[in-house]
Amino acid sequence: MVGHDGSRLRPELGPVVSTVIVTGAAKGIGAAIAEAFARAGWSLVAVDRDAARLRAAASHWGQPVATLVGDVADRATNDAAVKMAIDRFGGLDAAVGNAGVVLAKLIDGSTSEEFDRIFSINVKALMYLAQAAHKALAKSEGSLTVIASKAGLVAQRNSPLYVATKGAAVQLARALALDWAHEGIRVNAVCPGIVDTPMLQEFFDAMPDPDASRRETEVAQPLGRLATPAEIASVVLFLATPAAAFITGVALPVDGGFTAE
Repeated sequence: MVGHDGSRLRPELGPVVSTVIVTGAAKGIGAAIAEAFARAGWSLVAVDRDAARLRAAASHWGQPVATLVGDVADRATNDAAVKMAIDRFGGLDAAVGNAGVVLAKLIDGSTSEEFDRIFSINVKALMYLAQAAHKALAKSEGSLTVIASKAGLVAQRNSPLYVATKGAAVQLARALALDWAHEGIRVNAVCPGIVDTPMLQEFFDAMPDPDASRRETEVAQPLGRLATPAEIASVVLFLATPAAAFITGVALPVDGGFTAE
């Protein structure tokens, strides 16, 4: 594969010296993203609130890894992550805003406190990460990738506040792509469909018939199955590499065709 300057590219690799921040890195999609970057040779700053799970996940990644325990809804955590990347690894080439929460409640039962919490983690944390990483990403002409959801592209029932936050995340990525294009920074949103994670299995287990609930969910997908965290991670890694050098402002569904219907 040949890049715009005629150089040969290997899509799975970043620059010779490359560093990424991944938030929400202790489990599920975030852990898969962190592992994908580590296995591709990137230096990694992994951020999560859960110290024990983050430490356990990082023990399997192998590459130079710096872990940071903190809440990304706090500005200071994002500032500390960028400082850690620069101090330990010399710079920052990519940032992935993955941390997020769900709220499966109808609007009439949702509280102001729940509104504030879900918007703080799913939206405000992305603003803090973008602000913290902006200068470093401009220096490296790097990338910011936001992990949104198919719910940021099409609505779904029974979780209106969650849907609103993911729509905001998609539009934030698109707007930043325009604002930062002249600095050489690319910004994209990845919009996963239903992904087979421990959190999803907990949801199935709470159903009267967990196996039937899983089967029903699988057959509702055009490809007839759920996504794996690794499949989402491979797309996120690609978007941070030179192979994606002309991709910015995109909200990319990774949903097995769900949003095509």
